[in-house]
Amino acid sequence: MSREILFALLVSCVGCYLSCAVDQSGKSTGPPGHLQPLGSHQAPEGDVEVLDYVPHPIEFFENYVQASKPVLMKGAAKGSRAFKMWNDKYLTEKFGHLIIMTEHGKKENRSWGTSHIQLKTFLKRYNQSDEYLVETLPPPMREDYQLPRSLLCGGFTNFLRDAVVWFSSGGTKSVFHYDNVDNVNCLMSGSKDLFLADKKYHKLAHMMADGAYSAVDVDSVNVTQFPGLGKIPWWRARMEAGDCFYIPYKWFHQIRSYDRNLAINVWWVPLPTFQTADCYQDGDVDKERKSLDDYSSLSNFGFAPGETGRFDMMEMLKSNPDGLLRKKDLLEFLESTITSEDEDVAEAAYKTKRKAVKELLSIGDRNKDGALDAKELSEVPGKLIVNVFGMDTEEGQNSDDKTTVRDDYASEHPEVEADDLHDAEVDLPEGFSFPDDFDPETYDMSEYHKAVEAEKAKKAKQEQEEEAHTEL
Repeated sequence: MSREILFALLVSCVGCYLSCAVDQSGKSTGPPGHLQPLGSHQAPEGDVEVLDYVPHPIEFFENYVQASKPVLMKGAAKGSRAFKMWNDKYLTEKFGHLIIMTEHGKKENRSWGTSHIQLKTFLKRYNQSDEYLVETLPPPMREDYQLPRSLLCGGFTNFLRDAVVWFSSGGTKSVFHYDNVDNVNCLMSGSKDLFLADKKYHKLAHMMADGAYSAVDVDSVNVTQFPGLGKIPWWRARMEAGDCFYIPYKWFHQIRSYDRNLAINVWWVPLPTFQTADCYQDGDVDKERKSLDDYSSLSNFGFAPGETGRFDMMEMLKSNPDGLLRKKDLLEFLESTITSEDEDVAEAAYKTKRKAVKELLSIGDRNKDGALDAKELSEVPGKLIVNVFGMDTEEGQNSDDKTTVRDDYASEHPEVEADDLHDAEVDLPEGFSFPDDFDPETYDMSEYHKAVEAEKAKKAKQEQEEEAHTEL
């Protein structure tokens, strides 16, 4: 046997020992924290700062958002109607008909599928299952959720990206990840433990190359495979019902939830500038600050999906030495976001995006130099950015006229009676049909949605081919 082969075997055995070695009691004998829960490698740097009041937006921005510093606001959600009223009986009676999305497996795995069911169905079974609800807060429920005063002036509400409700019987564990947005999470019931790491430690966080999360097992960290997680500094926080927690843009975090656990997090795009004058009477900073309510219903505000795309493009622009964003920059980035394995679908999606980029540049490039500078990009209409990035302008599946799973299809086919949907003579997407035992309370609509999107992409491709043929 050659020395090279012997050396390779030796390296393999040492690696196996380091990753698998345990003593007779079952404890890891490898590096600190090896094969133990995330955070076991060393003591935390400390607890995140705790406030016993809800700060004014100016203080919140200057001390926490601008400083990229997490903060726990005790009792900040206790005045919200959602905190006071959202027990299972109330939710069933008032919102039980709404369609929500659930994930299976309380230990998050982003490769697993989802289901779309009625809220009342989820409420009947969530205590006996590993299912948890994760969904953009449906419009009818937004009246009950009030934003804390920290977000009520300065521009935060002009850059809202989404509001997501998380609901389980407890025991959920998120992946270790970060968000490309700022985030306030308010807990209506239950408790949460948070592991947080500053975004400056990105080289130690082991994020996936194609996503903003790590593949590490948060219950058993393999420190030989993820060595950075054996030395990353971290902070801890503990949320109780009624608390709100601010997680800054791109801070790494992992969350464990306990007991009946219902939370709502509001995401907003990092502000380009804080609009200080917006917080003063008549917009005059020499006058007194506005008297802000402690809360304001989320239904008073809209989401701005185009601002996420604008922010992403501004980051690309800043990374270019000349401070310009060109067509090729956008197309290269957008191509990387197309994940369909179907070549025809992927090609059609790329052509659609390329057409949208052409339209954006034709309108946004004021000086006609073939690129966008920061000023031009800041003035591009949000609708054009939505077209480029393919973002939904209406989040979720629920509106006042969508109340059952059948209606999700029937709303686009008014000639169909929802109760007779699977028996109706309708034009379904090619290759798709509803089963004979179709049940609106339990049916998983994900395959239907996939079929609809595939048919849309196919139609778009056909239209582009016809357009190209016409030009010839």
